[in-house]
Amino acid sequence: MNEQIAITFGNNKILSEIKANHPDRDLHVFQALNQNDKLMMLDYSGKPSVFQSPVLYDVLSHTGADKWDGFVSFSAMDLNFDQQKVFDARINKLRSDGLPDGMHSIYSLNYHKDINQRVILGTWNSYSDFELWKNGSHEFIPKEYRDSPSFYSHEAYYKPAKKL
Repeated sequence: MNEQIAITFGNNKILSEIKANHPDRDLHVFQALNQNDKLMMLDYSGKPSVFQSPVLYDVLSHTGADKWDGFVSFSAMDLNFDQQKVFDARINKLRSDGLPDGMHSIYSLNYHKDINQRVILGTWNSYSDFELWKNGSHEFIPKEYRDSPSFYSHEAYYKPAKKL
């Protein structure tokens, strides 16, 4: 299992140059689901980042077989120590019960060297598979966390970008 995932953001020209300068890397480019001009490049090689301004995530756990040519979801949240225990238990249950239909893999990550900033990265067949799971009965993030004024979360969704 790789210990780190690196991402960066940029325009088509910048990301094309990075890809051309590092043909040895399997770099994946995604565009934000509803914003064609918002591009993200992901490197899951676990090697030192080739990005000038990387966003680094430490891999806590991984399950499934990655399929980077479909829909990708990021869910980020700040969790205190007690919330992390509940969150990790839910991740472990999901991993042991088997991934939902349409999900290829799931990563539990933390923002580099900050265990309180947790991220779930999922690879999916499609946005519709993700929505079915998200709107189902799983309640992955407990309601009491979401209702707390101190709770922070952010979600971002990406699809593969047109070839660079």
